[in-house]
Amino acid sequence: MNWINEIDELHQFFEQWFLGADVEFERLEAALTPDFTIVSPDGSVTGRAETLDWLRGAHGTDDDLRMATTDHRLLHESDTVLVASYVETHVRGERIHRRLSTVVFARDADADNGLRWVRVHETWLERPGG
Repeated sequence: MNWINEIDELHQFFEQWFLGADVEFERLEAALTPDFTIVSPDGSVTGRAETLDWLRGAHGTDDDLRMATTDHRLLHESDTVLVASYVETHVRGERIHRRLSTVVFARDADADNGLRWVRVHETWLERPGG
């Protein structure tokens, strides 16, 4: 189980998905728990079904996106849960947007990298247009 690999691999998936690459959406579906939620930087909370629907519609919608994660930190771990934070950076041409993300993982030996995403909370560090 490698939590940093899981964070990086899923963000590589997102980058390729938004760029329109032929990547398997099932990788994302399998990664999210049934009760998955995400809190976006604007404070809105979205569940698994809505998140997956939005992402399905976002395939190929960005021709210039580059994504990276850095500053990975393990915040807590137990036999069943792992909590980590990381900085997510989006680069589009000269524009750079950064957010601090915290993720709650459930341990699952059958999942990629042994983890499933339960909750993500994102906060702007550098917001679009700012």
